[in-house]
Amino acid sequence: MYAKGVSFSANKLTCPICLQLFSEPISLPCGHTYCFPCLKTMEEGLDQHRCPECQAEYQGTAALVKNLQMCKLTETYKIMCNSIAEGVLMREKEWELHLTTSNSQLREKISRLLGQMKDSLQSYSDQVMQMVEKELGPGEESIRARVGQTSELAKQLRHTVLTAESLLTEEDEKAFSDELQSLNANIAEALEKPLREDEDFVEAKVNFAHVCPKLEVMNTVLREQLGETQRSLRNTFNPSELTFDPETAHPNLILSEDLKTVTFSTVKRSYTSSPQRFTSFYQVLSAQSFSEGEHSWEVELEGSPWIIGMCYSGKLPRSGMPSALESSQSSWCLMWFDNLLTAFEQGHSVPLKKTTVSRRLEVKLSFKTHRLSFYNISPTSGKTHIYTFKANLSEAVHLAYRMMSGHPKGRVTICS
Repeated sequence: MYAKGVSFSANKLTCPICLQLFSEPISLPCGHTYCFPCLKTMEEGLDQHRCPECQAEYQGTAALVKNLQMCKLTETYKIMCNSIAEGVLMREKEWELHLTTSNSQLREKISRLLGQMKDSLQSYSDQVMQMVEKELGPGEESIRARVGQTSELAKQLRHTVLTAESLLTEEDEKAFSDELQSLNANIAEALEKPLREDEDFVEAKVNFAHVCPKLEVMNTVLREQLGETQRSLRNTFNPSELTFDPETAHPNLILSEDLKTVTFSTVKRSYTSSPQRFTSFYQVLSAQSFSEGEHSWEVELEGSPWIIGMCYSGKLPRSGMPSALESSQSSWCLMWFDNLLTAFEQGHSVPLKKTTVSRRLEVKLSFKTHRLSFYNISPTSGKTHIYTFKANLSEAVHLAYRMMSGHPKGRVTICS
């Protein structure tokens, strides 16, 4: 440890002649200090010896003694600088190790997901070929064309998977991260292709489900498998990626194609039956869950009173009064109703002051500090804090939204 009260300054420990830290410092009678070698060099061949700074005379270096205090301070300063440098170097190595480990884990996860995708595609292609050979007659050319096109799309998907797999051998971490982000869009585009109907096939007016129901079932299974893998890949590329889960949306809620906007419909949608779907309140959850890290999103809410927050999906019922976000023991949320903000923490309400809430909110989730914070984002006054929950979250949470009234203009959009 360094002496308490000692103040280190590189300027005070620097020789005015060589401008380096003192080496064998000696002090002149006038009080100025220099390196012994520097003074020795200066006085060579001179009859009179003067201080380089104040020009006070002295009797030569032979009569001078080493400044032990300055020696000690200089050595202590060097040790301190070396210690700081070692600490910085150690932190840099720790960070490099962290990045390498993180990217190694990322590569491993992506490799596993791509393997799942490849297995699904291979199984699908094999089954398609079996259907062609066993169930399609020679006169059903339009169906053969449809099957052939679907098989070709499967080949394109496999090519995308192979491209992604080759990326896993990239040693440059920055290049790996950059190419990985751009590849995500390609995978998403490829995954959409098997789901689109072929115009020529539709014009042929062939009842595809009637002629070949097994192949239709296979298409549905492939869609579900690839969709799940795509969501996992998207979450891997962007840990804070957030979209709404159509499996949880109340039948009167409509989701946009990118799953980031929810609007109200006066007519119930004919969604597939799902045990995850809300049936009593106009509610929907995010498709992604979060159990670690720091996350931040902005949402726009308009056209209807609302409730928004985070919840434990598995502990939230899907029907009846217990399914309401504000009364749930497994949610932390804000309610905007009758121009009044209310915070609800695990079923307990905390009325907040009357305030003007803009259309845009920021939601910040921190597992490090165990806090869930809400901010008002205004184009005129900027960002202002609304409320913070101190939530010691014990399991993964989902973003949760409830539309408080069935207004045709009711809408929520995840902006970022």
